[in-house]
Amino acid sequence: MNLLKQLCLCLAIFYLFNGSPFAFEHGDSNVHFHVYNRNIIQENRKQKKPYFLLFAAEWCHWCHIFAEKTLAHKKVYSYLNKNFVNIFIDADIHSGAYKKFKANGVPYIVFLNPDTSVFYQYSGALYAEPFLEVIQDVSQNIKKGLTVDGDEILPFEYTPPTKLKKSSIDKLRNTYIKDLLDNFDLEEYGLGKREKSILPETFLYLLKSAKGEDRQDAVLWISETLKKAIEKIYDPVEGGFFRFAEKIDWDIPHYEKMADLNAGIVLLLYKVDEVKTNQLFKQVAAQTIGYLSNTLYDKETGSFLSFQQADTSYYYLNVNRRKNVDQPLVIKKIFTDHLAITLNYLLDVLSYTGNKSLKNKVIRSLDFISGMILKNKEIFHYYSIPEKQWSGKSGLQDHVLLVKLLQRAAAKFKHERYQKAASKIIHFSRSKYYNEQKQIFVDPELDAKDYE
Repeated sequence: MNLLKQLCLCLAIFYLFNGSPFAFEHGDSNVHFHVYNRNIIQENRKQKKPYFLLFAAEWCHWCHIFAEKTLAHKKVYSYLNKNFVNIFIDADIHSGAYKKFKANGVPYIVFLNPDTSVFYQYSGALYAEPFLEVIQDVSQNIKKGLTVDGDEILPFEYTPPTKLKKSSIDKLRNTYIKDLLDNFDLEEYGLGKREKSILPETFLYLLKSAKGEDRQDAVLWISETLKKAIEKIYDPVEGGFFRFAEKIDWDIPHYEKMADLNAGIVLLLYKVDEVKTNQLFKQVAAQTIGYLSNTLYDKETGSFLSFQQADTSYYYLNVNRRKNVDQPLVIKKIFTDHLAITLNYLLDVLSYTGNKSLKNKVIRSLDFISGMILKNKEIFHYYSIPEKQWSGKSGLQDHVLLVKLLQRAAAKFKHERYQKAASKIIHFSRSKYYNEQKQIFVDPELDAKDYE
């Protein structure tokens, strides 16, 4: 069995039999991890070893399980320490690295050749024995100059177009809409034939851009998808949607709750109800606003938070039994990009609800983030509530999301403070990210080849 098939089988078994979370502390790991920084990979080339990169997140249930069930196994950590340069990457703190390696979930694993080129990468967690086989195969194949399937490595070249005509952009838009509609699951709803989730930005784009019969289909299929999500990945006790479901029939939820995802779903519920009235959508939207306002809002800081951890057993309890146990941990960090996305959605949500408490929380959060911008000489990526401190190098995405947010907030609330903050970010963006030669904004954290 080749490595790819082995991974698929073992991932399915791993997710089937695990359930309990624990505190994720990579610093206590027996794996000798380097903590990621921008230069760490190049600094370790002299070791002439392949690299094991682990992307994880504090809120990620399966990251905890992978650390407890797999990386704590003596044969695994001994082999990794002997044969690999091991690098731990917090996917939220180092979101630039997450994008650079085109990660699409957590835990996300990347194996690099000793020359730092990518050998293989995948999303998910494995038990100790199959993971040991994987890292042994990776090490042996790299030494032989073979790919993951045992084939010789062949170079791949791609030359992107130098210009895009308007007609090409229109064609791309129409093709995108058609492909989205063609990929709706007409039996279980949602997109695709694998894991299922609500994609607020994608669905909102469909509602805005599709015309004629395409829009009618979009409204119907998005509406049915929302009904399925409410049935399968919604918490009817406290409100809030879970991150996604593993199965095509929306079974096996991943129980993390994300502020930006839930804010986007609230807006989507109101938008669909506007076209196709459904009292359930209004009720769920209101309850989810309550969840965001109570659980994912820190009164002392005056800001919405970003994530709540999963706890499989907790969400099987009814309202009375939940009173006797602790809630799943809410991560006490506020990430700039996630907060900006959350508030961008909530600015639109305010047009559909007269919830004054929500409006006040949105304004307080705007004041919190604009205060960071106006008081400092750089933009930070996250705020630690226990430490009461901003940290982390921001990326181009943070700047773009904040400009969009603050310009919209300035227009909505007529507040000069927000416009000043937006102008300051634009100045930072031009000085830090604009490439005069290429005539585009470039994030140095990303792969330079993506801009060539």
